[in-house]
Amino acid sequence: HDEIAGLLGIAAGTSKTQLHRARRLLRKALRS
Repeated sequence: HDEIAGLLGIAAGTSKTQLHRARRLLRKALRS
């Protein structure tokens, strides 16, 4: 749980950039 909390904290710090990148990767993964 601590690891998840840390990851969430990092994601929250750079939410916009991380979300944008994650969505892009997800789209690519779903396509292939």
